[in-house]
Amino acid sequence: MKKLDIKERLKNHRNVQTHLWTGVLITGGGTLSVAQSPETFLNKSLFLIGVVFFFLFLYFYLNKNEQILKLTKKLED
Repeated sequence: MKKLDIKERLKNHRNVQTHLWTGVLITGGGTLSVAQSPETFLNKSLFLIGVVFFFLFLYFYLNKNEQILKLTKKLED
């Protein structure tokens, strides 16, 4: 791969990673605020959905981090 292509892909991956990190923070904060509200069926279900999305976003964030590390290693070679 050309260095210019790798740099462009790195830029795109970092942009997506930033959006995923924002999703992790927003989802985690919202989930914690729902957990502190009165116990109703809706709040319990929203809490569970929030936890699932939190870990889903976190998984994709860490996956994107590994892709960035691989591209950085390619760029150094």
